Amino acid sequence: MSDVQGSNNAVLKVTSLVKTFDEVGKSLNVLQGINFEVFPGERIAIVGASGSGKSTLLQLLGGLDEPTSGKVFVVGQAMTSLNDRKKGILRNEALGFIYQFHHLLPEFSAMENVAMPLLVRGDDPDEATEKACEFLGRVGLAERLDHRPGQLSGGERQRTAVARALVTKPAVVLADEPTGNLDRPTGKKIFELMLELNNDLGTSLIIVTHDPNLAASMDRILELKDGLLHPN
Repeated sequence: MSDVQGSNNAVLKVTSLVKTFDEVGKSLNVLQGINFEVFPGERIAIVGASGSGKSTLLQLLGGLDEPTSGKVFVVGQAMTSLNDRKKGILRNEALGFIYQFHHLLPEFSAMENVAMPLLVRGDDPDEATEKACEFLGRVGLAERLDHRPGQLSGGERQRTAVARALVTKPAVVLADEPTGNLDRPTGKKIFELMLELNNDLGTSLIIVTHDPNLAASMDRILELKDGLLHPN
C-alpha cells in the first residue's frame, strides 16, 4: 500500500508529530504530538516562547530533520517515509525556505542564486535564467541581477532569498523569522512582498515569528506551548 495521504486537499499535513532529544542522560520532549493541516494559499503564523520548539517544528516540516515519531505529508506524500534522494526531490518541487539569514551563495550573483533551485531539478539553463530574472524583477531587483550578495544591502539580500524560495512556485513556503535580521521598515516591506507573492502565486505560507504585528496579518495564529500547537 502506498504511503500517501490523499483524503483532502491539504498541501501539508502533520499527524502525531513527536520530537525528543536526549540530553545528559535524560529525554527532552520538545514536540509531544502535533496535528495540523495547511490548505492551498493559507497563511499561518507559528508563535511561542524562545526554546519552545518552533524552529525544530519547521525543520521537521521541511524534511530537514527526522521526527521521533509521527508523519509529515507534503502534497500528499509522506516526507517522513522517503529516502534522502526522494526527500530532496520533494523539497525542491513543493517547498520553499526563507530564513532569518539569507543563506545566499556568496560566489554567485543574485540571478544565479535564484536560478539554482531550477537548475538543481534539471530545468533548461536559459529558462531557469529567464525565470530568475522575472522573479528578481518582481521583488524590485531587476537592476541587481549581476550583483553578488556582498554587493547587496540586507534588505536586497532578503528580497533575493524570497525570490529564490518562490521561483519554483512551491506549494508551501516555510519561513523562520524572515524579517528578524532587518530593521523594522525594511522588514515590513519584505513581509508585504511575501504576502503579495503569496496572493499572486497561491503558495501557502508558514511563518515562525516573534513579531505580533506580522502574526496578526496571517489567516491563523498557532502557539507552540508545552510541545503542542494551540489556536491563538
